[in-house]
Amino acid sequence: MELKWHDDIHGFLEQTLDSLEQDEAMNNLMLGVALRLKEDPTYYEAVECVTVRDRHGLLLAGLMTVPEKLMVYSPVGVCDAAIRQLAAAFLAKNLRLPGVLGPKGLAEAFAAIWRQQTDSAVVLDMHMRVYELREVNCSVIGEGFLRPMEEQDLEFVPECIAGFMEETSADGQPDLEKCAEIAARCLSNQSLFLWEHDGKVVSMAAKTRPTRHSISISLVYTPKDLRGRGYATSCVSALSQKLLDSGYERCSLFTDLANPTSNSIYQKIGYRPVGDFDGYFFRPKSQTT
Repeated sequence: MELKWHDDIHGFLEQTLDSLEQDEAMNNLMLGVALRLKEDPTYYEAVECVTVRDRHGLLLAGLMTVPEKLMVYSPVGVCDAAIRQLAAAFLAKNLRLPGVLGPKGLAEAFAAIWRQQTDSAVVLDMHMRVYELREVNCSVIGEGFLRPMEEQDLEFVPECIAGFMEETSADGQPDLEKCAEIAARCLSNQSLFLWEHDGKVVSMAAKTRPTRHSISISLVYTPKDLRGRGYATSCVSALSQKLLDSGYERCSLFTDLANPTSNSIYQKIGYRPVGDFDGYFFRPKSQTT
Protein backbone atom coordinates (compact mmCIF):
# COMPACT_ATOMS: atom_id res chain seq x y z
CA MET A 1 0.00 0.00 0.00
CA GLU A 2 1.07 3.56 -0.69
CA LEU A 3 -0.08 6.56 1.34
CA LYS A 4 0.21 9.96 -0.30
CA TRP A 5 -0.33 13.44 1.11
CA HIS A 6 -1.55 15.79 -1.63
CA ASP A 7 -0.22 19.34 -1.77
CA ASP A 8 -3.35 20.60 -3.49
CA ILE A 9 -6.89 19.48 -4.15
CA HIS A 10 -6.21 18.81 -7.84
CA GLY A 11 -3.96 15.85 -7.08
CA PHE A 12 -6.46 14.55 -4.56
CA LEU A 13 -9.31 14.74 -7.08
CA GLU A 14 -7.23 12.97 -9.72
CA GLN A 15 -7.12 10.00 -7.35
CA THR A 16 -10.70 10.15 -6.04
CA LEU A 17 -13.10 11.95 -8.39
CA ASP A 18 -14.16 9.00 -10.53
CA SER A 19 -14.87 6.87 -7.45
CA LEU A 20 -16.70 9.62 -5.58
CA GLU A 21 -18.95 10.34 -8.56
CA GLN A 22 -20.12 6.72 -8.64
CA ASP A 23 -22.44 7.63 -5.74
CA GLU A 24 -22.76 11.40 -5.58
CA ALA A 25 -25.51 11.38 -2.94
CA MET A 26 -23.65 9.25 -0.42
CA ASN A 27 -20.37 11.07 -1.14
CA ASN A 28 -21.86 14.55 -1.38
CA LEU A 29 -19.93 15.91 1.60
CA MET A 30 -16.38 15.00 0.56
CA LEU A 31 -17.10 15.51 -3.14
CA GLY A 32 -18.77 18.87 -2.62
CA VAL A 33 -16.02 20.18 -0.34
CA ALA A 34 -13.31 19.01 -2.74
CA LEU A 35 -14.99 20.66 -5.74
CA ARG A 36 -15.49 23.86 -3.72
CA LEU A 37 -11.74 23.88 -3.01
CA LYS A 38 -11.03 23.33 -6.69
CA GLU A 39 -13.00 26.47 -7.51
CA ASP A 40 -11.63 28.49 -4.57
CA PRO A 41 -8.47 27.10 -2.91
CA THR A 42 -8.66 29.83 -0.23
CA TYR A 43 -12.20 28.94 0.90
CA TYR A 44 -10.82 27.12 3.97
CA GLU A 45 -7.85 28.32 5.99
CA ALA A 46 -6.09 24.95 5.99
CA VAL A 47 -6.76 21.61 4.32
CA GLU A 48 -5.25 18.15 4.65
CA CYS A 49 -5.92 15.61 1.91
CA VAL A 50 -4.52 12.12 1.68
CA THR A 51 -5.09 8.86 -0.21
CA VAL A 52 -4.12 5.24 0.37
CA ARG A 53 -3.80 2.99 -2.70
CA ASP A 54 -2.60 -0.46 -3.64
CA ARG A 55 -1.82 -1.93 -7.05
CA HIS A 56 -5.55 -2.32 -7.74
CA GLY A 57 -6.44 1.33 -7.05
CA LEU A 58 -7.88 3.55 -4.34
CA LEU A 59 -8.48 1.99 -0.92
CA LEU A 60 -9.11 5.00 1.31
CA ALA A 61 -9.30 8.80 1.10
CA GLY A 62 -9.23 11.41 3.83
CA LEU A 63 -10.09 15.11 3.57
CA MET A 64 -9.93 17.50 6.51
CA THR A 65 -10.76 21.21 6.53
CA VAL A 66 -8.83 22.16 9.66
CA PRO A 67 -10.03 22.28 12.46
CA GLU A 68 -13.09 20.19 11.52
CA LYS A 69 -13.44 16.41 11.61
CA LEU A 70 -11.61 14.22 9.13
CA MET A 71 -13.90 13.03 6.31
CA VAL A 72 -13.17 9.48 5.17
CA TYR A 73 -14.23 7.56 2.09
CA SER A 74 -13.50 4.12 0.67
CA PRO A 75 -14.73 2.58 -2.60
CA VAL A 76 -13.91 -0.91 -1.29
CA GLY A 77 -15.48 -0.83 2.18
CA VAL A 78 -13.62 -1.20 5.45
CA CYS A 79 -9.93 -2.06 5.02
CA ASP A 80 -8.30 -2.17 8.45
CA ALA A 81 -4.76 -2.06 7.07
CA ALA A 82 -5.47 1.13 5.09
CA ILE A 83 -7.22 2.73 8.07
CA ARG A 84 -4.28 1.92 10.35
CA GLN A 85 -1.88 3.43 7.86
CA LEU A 86 -3.99 6.60 7.58
CA ALA A 87 -4.28 6.97 11.36
CA ALA A 88 -0.54 6.43 11.78
CA ALA A 89 0.17 9.07 9.14
CA PHE A 90 -1.83 11.69 11.05
CA LEU A 91 0.01 10.80 14.24
CA ALA A 92 3.39 10.95 12.49
CA LYS A 93 2.63 14.48 11.24
CA ASN A 94 1.46 15.42 14.75
CA LEU A 95 -1.82 16.67 13.31
CA ARG A 96 -4.61 17.21 15.81
CA LEU A 97 -7.58 15.10 14.80
CA PRO A 98 -10.80 16.31 16.47
CA GLY A 99 -12.91 13.47 15.07
CA VAL A 100 -13.97 11.52 12.02
CA LEU A 101 -16.98 11.65 9.73
CA GLY A 102 -18.02 9.17 7.05
CA PRO A 103 -20.20 6.22 6.03
CA LYS A 104 -21.29 4.37 9.15
CA GLY A 105 -19.10 1.26 9.01
CA LEU A 106 -16.02 3.15 7.82
CA ALA A 107 -16.30 5.92 10.43
CA GLU A 108 -16.87 3.35 13.17
CA ALA A 109 -13.80 1.35 12.10
CA PHE A 110 -11.58 4.44 11.94
CA ALA A 111 -12.78 5.59 15.37
CA ALA A 112 -12.02 2.19 16.89
CA ILE A 113 -8.50 2.11 15.41
CA TRP A 114 -7.82 5.71 16.46
CA ARG A 115 -8.85 4.80 20.02
CA GLN A 116 -6.43 1.87 19.97
CA GLN A 117 -3.52 3.93 18.65
CA THR A 118 -4.01 6.98 20.87
CA ASP A 119 -5.98 5.80 23.93
CA SER A 120 -8.42 8.64 23.21
CA ALA A 121 -12.04 8.65 24.25
CA VAL A 122 -14.34 8.25 21.26
CA VAL A 123 -17.75 9.94 21.41
CA LEU A 124 -20.49 9.38 18.83
CA ASP A 125 -21.98 12.82 18.23
CA MET A 126 -23.82 12.42 14.91
CA HIS A 127 -25.80 9.45 13.64
CA MET A 128 -27.21 10.54 10.30
CA ARG A 129 -28.94 9.25 7.23
CA VAL A 130 -28.25 10.44 3.68
CA TYR A 131 -31.30 11.02 1.49
CA GLU A 132 -31.62 11.63 -2.24
CA LEU A 133 -34.48 13.21 -4.21
CA ARG A 134 -35.22 13.09 -7.93
CA GLU A 135 -38.85 14.28 -7.95
CA VAL A 136 -40.66 16.57 -5.50
CA ASN A 137 -44.08 15.80 -4.11
CA CYS A 138 -45.37 19.35 -4.57
CA SER A 139 -48.67 18.56 -2.81
CA VAL A 140 -46.94 19.07 0.56
CA ILE A 141 -46.15 22.74 -0.15
CA GLY A 142 -48.35 24.97 1.98
CA GLU A 143 -49.23 28.66 1.96
CA GLY A 144 -46.38 31.12 1.59
CA PHE A 145 -43.49 31.56 -0.81
CA LEU A 146 -39.77 30.94 -1.13
CA ARG A 147 -37.37 33.83 -1.59
CA PRO A 148 -33.60 34.38 -1.41
CA MET A 149 -32.10 35.82 1.75
CA GLU A 150 -31.84 39.62 1.72
CA GLU A 151 -29.83 42.10 3.78
CA GLN A 152 -32.88 42.76 5.94
CA ASP A 153 -32.65 39.13 7.14
CA LEU A 154 -29.23 39.55 8.78
CA GLU A 155 -30.85 39.51 12.21
CA PHE A 156 -33.13 36.51 11.72
CA VAL A 157 -30.67 34.25 9.91
CA PRO A 158 -27.71 34.27 12.37
CA GLU A 159 -30.09 33.42 15.22
CA CYS A 160 -31.45 30.50 13.19
CA ILE A 161 -27.96 29.30 12.30
CA ALA A 162 -27.08 29.34 16.00
CA GLY A 163 -30.25 27.38 16.79
CA PHE A 164 -29.46 24.88 14.06
CA MET A 165 -25.92 24.33 15.35
CA GLU A 166 -27.07 24.00 18.93
CA GLU A 167 -29.55 21.28 17.98
CA THR A 168 -27.33 19.33 15.60
CA SER A 169 -23.97 19.23 17.38
CA ALA A 170 -22.80 17.97 20.74
CA ASP A 171 -19.79 20.28 20.61
CA GLY A 172 -20.96 22.92 23.07
CA GLN A 173 -22.63 26.26 22.42
CA PRO A 174 -22.44 27.77 18.93
CA ASP A 175 -20.03 30.62 18.23
CA LEU A 176 -22.33 33.57 17.56
CA GLU A 177 -19.64 35.47 15.68
CA LYS A 178 -19.13 32.49 13.41
CA CYS A 179 -22.90 32.25 12.86
CA ALA A 180 -22.92 35.90 11.75
CA GLU A 181 -20.04 35.20 9.36
CA ILE A 182 -21.89 32.24 7.85
CA ALA A 183 -25.00 34.39 7.39
CA ALA A 184 -22.98 37.12 5.67
CA ARG A 185 -21.43 34.53 3.34
CA CYS A 186 -24.86 33.10 2.53
CA LEU A 187 -26.07 36.58 1.65
CA SER A 188 -23.03 37.21 -0.53
CA ASN A 189 -23.33 34.00 -2.54
CA GLN A 190 -27.15 33.86 -2.48
CA SER A 191 -27.14 30.30 -1.15
CA LEU A 192 -29.76 30.64 1.59
CA PHE A 193 -33.52 30.78 1.03
CA LEU A 194 -36.37 31.71 3.33
CA TRP A 195 -40.00 30.69 3.54
CA GLU A 196 -42.28 33.67 4.12
CA HIS A 197 -45.89 33.44 5.27
CA ASP A 198 -48.26 36.29 6.06
CA GLY A 199 -45.43 38.81 5.83
CA LYS A 200 -43.21 36.92 8.28
CA VAL A 201 -40.08 34.83 7.69
CA VAL A 202 -40.78 31.46 9.28
CA SER A 203 -38.18 28.95 8.05
CA MET A 204 -34.91 28.66 6.14
CA ALA A 205 -32.86 26.22 4.06
CA ALA A 206 -29.65 26.54 2.06
CA LYS A 207 -28.22 25.04 -1.11
CA THR A 208 -24.63 23.83 -0.86
CA ARG A 209 -21.93 21.57 -2.31
CA PRO A 210 -22.94 21.42 -5.99
CA THR A 211 -21.49 18.58 -8.04
CA ARG A 212 -21.84 17.77 -11.74
CA HIS A 213 -25.25 16.15 -11.32
CA SER A 214 -26.53 16.99 -7.85
CA ILE A 215 -26.64 19.56 -5.08
CA SER A 216 -27.21 19.34 -1.33
CA ILE A 217 -29.59 21.11 1.01
CA SER A 218 -28.51 22.10 4.51
CA LEU A 219 -29.21 24.55 7.34
CA VAL A 220 -32.87 23.57 7.46
CA TYR A 221 -34.30 25.33 10.48
CA THR A 222 -37.58 26.67 11.84
CA PRO A 223 -37.68 28.58 15.15
CA LYS A 224 -39.18 26.48 17.93
CA ASP A 225 -42.26 28.66 18.38
CA LEU A 226 -43.15 28.26 14.68
CA ARG A 227 -42.83 24.50 14.37
CA GLY A 228 -45.58 22.04 13.60
CA ARG A 229 -47.12 24.17 10.85
CA GLY A 230 -45.38 22.67 7.82
CA TYR A 231 -43.07 25.61 7.18
CA ALA A 232 -39.86 23.56 6.89
CA THR A 233 -41.65 21.07 4.65
CA SER A 234 -42.75 23.86 2.35
CA CYS A 235 -39.34 25.54 2.38
CA VAL A 236 -37.38 22.38 1.57
CA SER A 237 -39.90 21.22 -1.03
CA ALA A 238 -39.91 24.55 -2.86
CA LEU A 239 -36.12 24.87 -2.74
CA SER A 240 -35.67 21.29 -3.95
CA GLN A 241 -37.99 21.94 -6.90
CA LYS A 242 -36.16 25.18 -7.69
CA LEU A 243 -32.84 23.32 -7.80
CA LEU A 244 -34.21 20.53 -10.00
CA ASP A 245 -35.70 23.15 -12.32
CA SER A 246 -32.29 24.81 -12.59
CA GLY A 247 -30.82 21.65 -14.12
CA TYR A 248 -29.67 19.40 -11.28
CA GLU A 249 -30.71 15.77 -11.60
CA ARG A 250 -30.85 15.14 -7.86
CA CYS A 251 -30.87 16.81 -4.47
CA SER A 252 -29.41 15.27 -1.32
CA LEU A 253 -29.42 16.02 2.39
CA PHE A 254 -28.44 14.65 5.78
CA THR A 255 -30.89 13.96 8.60
CA ASP A 256 -30.34 13.28 12.28
CA LEU A 257 -31.64 9.76 12.97
CA ALA A 258 -32.49 10.88 16.50
CA ASN A 259 -35.15 13.15 14.99
CA PRO A 260 -37.92 10.91 13.56
CA THR A 261 -40.02 13.96 12.65
CA SER A 262 -37.55 15.35 10.12
CA ASN A 263 -36.92 11.91 8.62
CA SER A 264 -40.65 11.46 8.09
CA ILE A 265 -41.05 14.94 6.62
CA TYR A 266 -38.29 14.50 4.04
CA GLN A 267 -39.72 11.20 2.86
CA LYS A 268 -43.11 12.86 2.34
CA ILE A 269 -41.36 15.44 0.15
CA GLY A 270 -39.87 12.66 -1.98
CA TYR A 271 -36.44 12.04 -0.45
CA ARG A 272 -35.33 8.40 -0.28
CA PRO A 273 -32.63 6.98 2.04
CA VAL A 274 -29.35 5.90 0.44
CA GLY A 275 -27.14 5.15 3.47
CA ASP A 276 -26.09 6.03 7.01
CA PHE A 277 -23.33 8.43 8.03
CA ASP A 278 -21.72 8.78 11.47
CA GLY A 279 -19.56 11.39 13.15
CA TYR A 280 -17.29 10.88 16.15
CA PHE A 281 -15.39 13.25 18.42
CA PHE A 282 -11.96 12.25 19.74
CA ARG A 283 -11.06 13.53 23.19
CA PRO A 284 -8.29 12.85 25.68
CA LYS A 285 -9.65 10.57 28.39
CA SER A 286 -8.91 13.24 30.99
CA GLN A 287 -11.69 15.37 29.43
CA THR A 288 -14.31 12.66 29.96
CA THR A 289 -13.72 12.02 33.65
